[in-house]
Amino acid sequence: MLVGANIPIFQGEAQAKRMSQGLTDPRPIGQYLLTLMLVCISALLVYTQAAKRLDLLAYDAFINLNAAPIDQQTVIISIDEKSLNGIGQWPWRRIIHAQLVDKLTEYNAALIAFDVLFSERDKTYPEDDEALARAIKQNGNVLLPLHIHPLSYGNALSEILPLPELVNAAKALGHVHVELDEDGLARGLYLNSGVGDDHWPALAMAMAIEINPLTRYMKPTHSAHAAPYVSVNTEYRMIPFAGPGGTYPSYSYLDVMLDRVPGEVFRDKTVLIGATAAGLGDVIPTPVSRLNRPMSGVELHANAFAAIMQNTVIKPVAPVWSYLLTFAFILIPLLVFPRLKPTHVMPSTMILVVVVAGFSYLLLKYDQSWFGPVNSIIGILLAYPLWSWQRMRHLNTFLSQELERLTNEPDLSFRHVAQHSIERIFLSLISLLPVQHYLLIKNNHPLHSFEKEKLDPVTVNEFGEWLHDKSASWIKLRVGEDQYKLGLGWQTDIALRSVREYLDKLDLDKEPHQKPRRFYEQMANRIAQVREAISAMQDMRTFISKGFEEIPGAVVVCDPIGMLVYSNSRANTWLKLPNGSLDRPIHDLFSDQADADKMKQAIQRVLLHGDALDLEIQLGERDILVHLLPFLVDEESDAGLMMTMSDITKIRQQQREKNQLIDFLSHDVRSPLVSQLAMLDGIKQGRISWDSRVLDDLANHAKRSLNLSEQFLQITRAEQSDGADFYEFDLLNALDNSIDSLDQQAQQKDIAINCEVDDCIWLRGNAELVERAITNLLSNAIKYSPSHSSITIASSEVNGYIALHIKDQGAGIAEEELPHIFKRFRRQRRSEVGGEKGAGLGLNFVKVVMEKHQGAVKVASILGQGSTFTLEFPALEESET
Repeated sequence: MLVGANIPIFQGEAQAKRMSQGLTDPRPIGQYLLTLMLVCISALLVYTQAAKRLDLLAYDAFINLNAAPIDQQTVIISIDEKSLNGIGQWPWRRIIHAQLVDKLTEYNAALIAFDVLFSERDKTYPEDDEALARAIKQNGNVLLPLHIHPLSYGNALSEILPLPELVNAAKALGHVHVELDEDGLARGLYLNSGVGDDHWPALAMAMAIEINPLTRYMKPTHSAHAAPYVSVNTEYRMIPFAGPGGTYPSYSYLDVMLDRVPGEVFRDKTVLIGATAAGLGDVIPTPVSRLNRPMSGVELHANAFAAIMQNTVIKPVAPVWSYLLTFAFILIPLLVFPRLKPTHVMPSTMILVVVVAGFSYLLLKYDQSWFGPVNSIIGILLAYPLWSWQRMRHLNTFLSQELERLTNEPDLSFRHVAQHSIERIFLSLISLLPVQHYLLIKNNHPLHSFEKEKLDPVTVNEFGEWLHDKSASWIKLRVGEDQYKLGLGWQTDIALRSVREYLDKLDLDKEPHQKPRRFYEQMANRIAQVREAISAMQDMRTFISKGFEEIPGAVVVCDPIGMLVYSNSRANTWLKLPNGSLDRPIHDLFSDQADADKMKQAIQRVLLHGDALDLEIQLGERDILVHLLPFLVDEESDAGLMMTMSDITKIRQQQREKNQLIDFLSHDVRSPLVSQLAMLDGIKQGRISWDSRVLDDLANHAKRSLNLSEQFLQITRAEQSDGADFYEFDLLNALDNSIDSLDQQAQQKDIAINCEVDDCIWLRGNAELVERAITNLLSNAIKYSPSHSSITIASSEVNGYIALHIKDQGAGIAEEELPHIFKRFRRQRRSEVGGEKGAGLGLNFVKVVMEKHQGAVKVASILGQGSTFTLEFPALEESET
């Protein structure tokens, strides 16, 4: 079974789950902020009525779609141009109006309403006012209008009433004020209006009350304590018009007076009398007529009267309901969008807009209530880009985080040797191969050379093809517009065949790896980065697949119930397991081995308790080191088990050889002791005189023995240390202890130790080992530094590592010795010649300690200018701190 079919699939499932959670489950805080933003915007729109004109346009469209029925019991007598031509210039004598009222009385009209103000007396014919009053009183069902308006510019509001005798004769009064909206159109009126404490019903309302006492529309009531000159308007209602001007049956005033209209037309009818002639009466633009065909005031009152009688007047919803409905509609997309595919969000937004408009229309048609839909529609239309912005922001954040995470992964994008620079290839080759002299030329200018005169010049014609002779190999390369020529001279005592075959296999003439193209548009850049990341993941998948197969050890993976799900080819070979023979218990693989019970117990412990175990077993003639640990694909899956087996047969053999080496090296520890005993015996027999020199020699031999023993113990302890006994400790504390232990030694040479580490630095490891490693470095710095110098200790943090720098002003280390100073039993040539005693174990101990702590030790030194040793420790994760 191929590793590529299993391990990368597990990783893909985990990554797919993270991606799914990241894209379909936005962070609650983002959704709450979006909701709050939309609610605030909508509340501001409702409060400021910024979209009122758009709401009015929607209302006009709905009204024109749903015309109100005409009241067949209502007729209009119009004071039109024909009447003005026949009767004379306006104003007419009021005796004419009295005659019309008498005529309608004769026709048995049910109700008469004048849309003509009789607020001033007729000074020419004062008897006409009395005649009109008698006619009105005799009829008994005549309503007269009043108007609320300032008597002159700048004065307070006043109620302009008919003459007192006309008021006393009239059945009722009603105001004829019509409210104009912001766009100059009249869509409704106030059923009650007045100044101060006096409230008057609208003329249409007064007519309806007289014909049928309604329960829904009560007679106006007086409000207490109103300011005497303040207009008080209540009960605003919108009128459902039956059609444009001229829809209601209208008869000329002149024709009625000349008996050209049959009396049956007015029998038991409600008659409205008003001006329709241009320039005489009020002409009002309405949603059904607008400015090009305005409606006369008397016809508007007829429409209002019919709506009141038919109980179809439209009432705007209360402000609180306007807020609640707007908020409710805005919350719908916030609840629906997260559950939709991105391609369905835009159509859903359009559907929601239609739903809101349809709701407003149906509410208007069937409940006679008006809810302006535009605020909700604006909120929904804003929700779409805001939600899309949030999704894109979240997607962008997710991609950025994932791309950043992927960039921190090991770079496996290397595919071809030619991706490296020519100079890097050259330097790698001369360090890898047994090169004796070399030459690198770029555009006829030497870049690197060593004993180039020993290279015989040759002519290379072909690019990318090695030319070999007896003592050298040459190649010519081209990168862009630059040309390179490489020459490698070989040592004469080596076999060149394998080296030449190796060079011929290197494909150095390929085009260098091109960086992904960058676009002006940011999203295109993101897509390019994602494509690059996918390519890197594919490289990682291939790397893991090949790596697991080519790994020196055997790998076996089982599920939480111990069933085998993967084994690489080496495991199949060691355990004699046929390829593809899976779906069997893992402990059965060791049933015929001597350590079968031992393995079964270990497997049970890992699966049941989640412990990681290391043990050694015999597998045939092999010594095998087995690592057992829980295998967790992701946070929500059950833990299985991964087992890696390493062949340590050679390591065990090396350990035996190492023990022999330790036995041999122990002679260095015994030698000082033998010397001490010999000196003591000489002193006892009198062959050696007792003086300070002898005491110093004895002390030096004792110190050397003690130092060698202690160094061996330290290295053994460091090598046996593992992560199980690690704990969190303060590096600054270990540093202070080391400085204190060496303070006297530094003072003897007048060396100042400057510690520039002030803050606590918490690490995970073994504080005693780290302290001893620091002590070794400081001790060496003091030992090899001149008197009256200084040692500086500083810290830094780079790429997740805490670095501790120990810099001295000593003699430094030769460049050729730097690669070897951390090897065991290796000492500098200068130290050996200078007489500095040591076993070459101190720096090796430091290296072992740092490797055990998953860190590293580095050195930078210039001969004659001092050295800087750097200890790099992995920083603690935030969750650990």
